Amino acid sequence: MIPFFLKSAHVIPSRKTMSRFFLWALLLIAGTTQAAWKKVYSFDRDWLVYQEAWKSFLPYVSSKHYNYHSKSLELHPQDFPKAYLAIHPTENYHLFLQGTLFKAVKKGETFRMPLDSLPEKVILTVYAENLEGLPAEFVIERDELLAAKEKADFFSLKTRSGSVYSNFFLLSIVSLIFCLGVLYAAYPRVFGAFFRYSDWIRWEVKDEVWMRRPFAMPNLLVLFTLSLLTSCLAFLTGMKTGVKDEFFSNPDNFVKIWPSLFFIFSKLGLSFLLFISRFFVYYLFTDLFKLKGLANVHYFKSLQTNLQFFVILFSVLCFYSVYLGPATTIDFSVFSYIVDAYFVIRFFYFFQSFRRSFSYNQLFLFTYLVLIEGQIILFGIRELIFPG
Repeated sequence: MIPFFLKSAHVIPSRKTMSRFFLWALLLIAGTTQAAWKKVYSFDRDWLVYQEAWKSFLPYVSSKHYNYHSKSLELHPQDFPKAYLAIHPTENYHLFLQGTLFKAVKKGETFRMPLDSLPEKVILTVYAENLEGLPAEFVIERDELLAAKEKADFFSLKTRSGSVYSNFFLLSIVSLIFCLGVLYAAYPRVFGAFFRYSDWIRWEVKDEVWMRRPFAMPNLLVLFTLSLLTSCLAFLTGMKTGVKDEFFSNPDNFVKIWPSLFFIFSKLGLSFLLFISRFFVYYLFTDLFKLKGLANVHYFKSLQTNLQFFVILFSVLCFYSVYLGPATTIDFSVFSYIVDAYFVIRFFYFFQSFRRSFSYNQLFLFTYLVLIEGQIILFGIRELIFPG
């Protein structure tokens, strides 16, 4: 009971009236949301008649084929995607597809058949005992409400957030600058040695103190920076190429930043272990080929050249990706060839530098470099950056 309102017999009829009003309103709304069919094409001039003498279908001519009990249509569903063949019969019809009966349509009952369910080309035949002239009415229709809904769904699709791209470039560049800044502030001479591009021209190996300790702190810092570069490059190439990878194929990984960070740090750890293991590979093979004292030098020169090259490569790719925009994919095949060319040039650079600085057997040195540098091209850092 509602306060200040008297309960009377007039209230009950008014409630019934209101409930009936809302019921009819809901029915009207439901009726207005039904499919709105729009005529796309009419088959008024496309009818065919089968001629036994010719063993083929010929165009319908009213003066010759008016009293034929069967008329046919040649349907090409690919010409009308997402459309329906609508039949509004004025009498009872039997429908045949490719000569096989599949539907009996009664007079006054509208029948719709999705064209997408048919093959590329099909012959539809209409038969009626008292068929005169052309059957009525055969048209192609589309559901406007369904098409509008699909269009709305298309524009409401969740795409990768642009913040993922901007956050990646911001964090990766800031992290790289931070690592290089720490190296420059704490070990300026080491920083100068690692970024001494003149070594590519002089083809000589200087006796550096930090070469004798491959796992000294400055070398580990360079190793971490190089691993970070590799992981960021792997993320960038996967993000911009749309590679069919489990991580990049899942849009949920780009809703938040944590899955991307986990991907980068996992690649970073893998790269770090790979670079450390290279020293032991160098040590094993230099001992095998009797190249004493070359393991430390080769390890240092490998870190130096990789750091120089991949800093430049990453900077170029970042500017290029930002220039194209976050939605544009990039074909990295050209860049993968550049990486291959870099390793080939580095092979000859190492060979000339080591040959001039040490008195090794040149055949042993050449064979050693072919095995070691070939492993990098086939199974090394290149596969981390350009998977597949």
